[in-house]
Amino acid sequence: MKIRQLEYFMHVVNTLNITHAAERANVSQPALSRQVQLLEEELGTQLVDRRPRGVALTPSGQKLADHVRALMQNVELIKEDIIAAETRPAGSLRISSAYSLRGLLIADVAAEFHRLHPQVDLEIHEGVSINVREELVTRHVDLAIYSDHGASRGLNRQALCSEGLVLLSSAAAGLKMGSPVPSADLAGLDLVLTPSPNGLRRVVEDLLSPSGASPNPPVIVETNSIIIDLVSRGGLHSILPYSACHQAFMRGDISIAPITGATWPWVIATSRDRPRTAAMRVFSDLVISRARRLVKDELWATAELPPED
Repeated sequence: MKIRQLEYFMHVVNTLNITHAAERANVSQPALSRQVQLLEEELGTQLVDRRPRGVALTPSGQKLADHVRALMQNVELIKEDIIAAETRPAGSLRISSAYSLRGLLIADVAAEFHRLHPQVDLEIHEGVSINVREELVTRHVDLAIYSDHGASRGLNRQALCSEGLVLLSSAAAGLKMGSPVPSADLAGLDLVLTPSPNGLRRVVEDLLSPSGASPNPPVIVETNSIIIDLVSRGGLHSILPYSACHQAFMRGDISIAPITGATWPWVIATSRDRPRTAAMRVFSDLVISRARRLVKDELWATAELPPED
């Protein structure tokens, strides 16, 4: 019985679907099926009941799954203990993050990281998601946090959370977080938007297509801070992730409302062909921990955490 076989088996347990399990394990379906079959042969019992659509665990399969969960937790604890004892962040760390995440997430994480590890030379970049990802691909940064739109070849990505897109208007407009706005209601609004090419701009244009464009061309602005300043003065509206306008909303500078069915995913990513340093690991852990806390404490409104394996 090999650890890899047990990992494959747990992918089957978590998905109850051989195809989906193989995708998660990044192996072919026949290869994963063969490893599960070898595990069954070694244990002398059937672990899964193969059905026309998916699989179901047998009693033996459920018992093995319970044991493996406990085993995997212990493996992770051992790994974390060894890394923590033997590896201390040092050297340099270059990160790049989407503009939207600065106020709600990245500034606090960067400050906490520097407090804990002042010996690390920390460099922080910002940009739109497409440029943040490009900085990672071209090795200008070690770690990136951006919206998960586009190709991912050569990158290790971990889902951070997904959040809703919101409509921004002046404070006087009186939008309410408890009153979602259908995308059809966006028709005719004078908007201030980010430039193309841009993932958010593409999503916004898809939202606007069924409802009809405004009679006036949008005002194009590079940064969220200027977008919010323009919206706060009245007459213009915008569409951004909640995280991008959290601080302005809390100050009362603008009013916002979720747009029905419009979501925005965030990931934290590193390059597959570069070693993962202790500094990268610690910063990633801080980002994930803070994101989870913000969502669970309902401070990151509209956000949802990814399902846990």
